Amino acid sequence: MKSGIRHRLVTITVLGVVMSALCLAGLVRVLSVSTASRVERARDAVTEAADRMAKASDATPIDLSSTLIGVRGGVAVDGDAPTALPSPFQAPVADAIRASGAQRERVLVEVKVGDSTVVACAEPAERGGVAWAGYLAKPPTYLVFWRTIVIVLSLAVALLVATALYAIVTVKRSAIALDASMESLATDLTSPVPRPAVRELRDVADGIAELARRLLEARKNEAILNEELARQARLAALGRVVAGVAHEVRNPLASIKLRLDLAAATKSLPENVAKSIVSASSEIDRLDRLVADLLVVAGRAIGPRKSESLGELVKHRVEALAPWAREREVAIGVSGDARAPVDSDSLARAIDNLVRNAVEASPPGEKVEIVVKGEAGTAHLRVEDHGAGVPEARAAELFEPFFTTKPAGMGLGLALSRSIARAHGGDVTYRRAGDATCFEITIDEREGAKSSRAMGPEGHA
Repeated sequence: MKSGIRHRLVTITVLGVVMSALCLAGLVRVLSVSTASRVERARDAVTEAADRMAKASDATPIDLSSTLIGVRGGVAVDGDAPTALPSPFQAPVADAIRASGAQRERVLVEVKVGDSTVVACAEPAERGGVAWAGYLAKPPTYLVFWRTIVIVLSLAVALLVATALYAIVTVKRSAIALDASMESLATDLTSPVPRPAVRELRDVADGIAELARRLLEARKNEAILNEELARQARLAALGRVVAGVAHEVRNPLASIKLRLDLAAATKSLPENVAKSIVSASSEIDRLDRLVADLLVVAGRAIGPRKSESLGELVKHRVEALAPWAREREVAIGVSGDARAPVDSDSLARAIDNLVRNAVEASPPGEKVEIVVKGEAGTAHLRVEDHGAGVPEARAAELFEPFFTTKPAGMGLGLALSRSIARAHGGDVTYRRAGDATCFEITIDEREGAKSSRAMGPEGHA
């Protein structure tokens, strides 16, 4: 690890130096190209001006306003340069006039004057003498600024190298101290942890010290956690007992329901007594459904299976729920079909749960889509709505018994649906796709067939 950190710092330093050098080279190149461009424009301007004056038919002054501002020109009749020119122009213009007069052709002369460049051009004039033009190409106005940038960048490169070397030495020493501390903590969690000079490594050292403290606390709490796990195991066993008790409660409920039905058949009962019997019977029906749901969630087997059209089953359930959905201004659409060996009663309960959840989650005017399809021995039933969905932080709890986001809900619907699907060899999954919430029931026809063969004549394992 030490050598890795050192190598990385060296790599960063080398990369920084290379990048800075490239930046310096680029800046120098840009400045030189800019200066060269200005000189090139000056050449074109003075050449054009000298050519125009050489072709003029008389001594009328030539307007040089169409060329660069600052271009000077004229015609030297006796071969001598004008004496009224500024000092930077005199020598270059005189050299150009003499050379052109001697060679009888165009001559271009460039002379550096400090950071500037004097460009002079001369050529024989048609009316006699030598036409000439000159221009002082000054450096860019931002040259000093960029020279300062280059100097500062060079200093920054030197500072980068020095800082990197210091960092390499400091980090190496700090890493060695932390390694020694880690070796001590491996056998004794009370060993002190040094605080390096590097702030980031000092934060790491503080984190290691905090980790050691928490590990000590964890060891102290280990016995408590073991006791808690044992209690949870006892609670799980108690849950299985409760499931068995719930199974046995169904028989007394059925007996009570039968006696109430017989009493309700008596015509001489007062009206208030008859209403009470009907109310008690409905409550017994509700308790019986709750017990049945608890048994399914607890892992008890569902009823016998037979090959059914899932599309038709879904349509029947949608027809039953349609009036309720219309009251909420939510439409329900069904498409597709597939056949699978299922317990239609239990699967209908799972479908009802998913469709009811989707309708309740949908805003008025929306539509719940139910798609049924089969492929490769597996049937799929997808229920999709455009409601807000479940908060992402709580999505993992969706299928836990008694988890609900509804104020009046019991939290058994999705747990029951998943238990029914898994009893059919499949599962129920949840996903959020864009603004759509999708619950999908999958049924493995082969697993369902195996489960059917493994069950007795009453549909119990």
